[in-house]
Amino acid sequence: MSFVRVATVSEIPAGTMKHVEVGGKEICIANVSGKFYAINDRCGHENARLSRGSLINTIVTCPMHSSQFDITTGKLMSGPVLELAGIKEMFTGCPEKVKKAVEQMYEGIFEEQRLIKTYDQLVYDVKMDGSDVLVQI
Repeated sequence: MSFVRVATVSEIPAGTMKHVEVGGKEICIANVSGKFYAINDRCGHENARLSRGSLINTIVTCPMHSSQFDITTGKLMSGPVLELAGIKEMFTGCPEKVKKAVEQMYEGIFEEQRLIKTYDQLVYDVKMDGSDVLVQI
């Protein structure tokens, strides 16, 4: 395994993340108060890009279902948020048959989503070389 240049410091301001692809891997590089971390960029729940989510301190939140991971360890901090809130209200003007069908469909989706296991994320070692950010792959 070797360190590979993936970005420069200026490309990833503090509090932000960047998606990179290197060595056949998709990696999320995060800058937490000037310290850089690298984590697998695909959520362990449904494969969404974590780099498109939010970063608060060392917690990255998936943009799809809000699973949260510690960017320093890759550990799952909280599982996906799966809600049907507001869906029924969107169909209030529809015939009862349509509302019932939509409700059943979303309940089925919710049940399937609930059964999907959310996995911890792989983390990568990061080091700096001048203004370059390097990740070990």
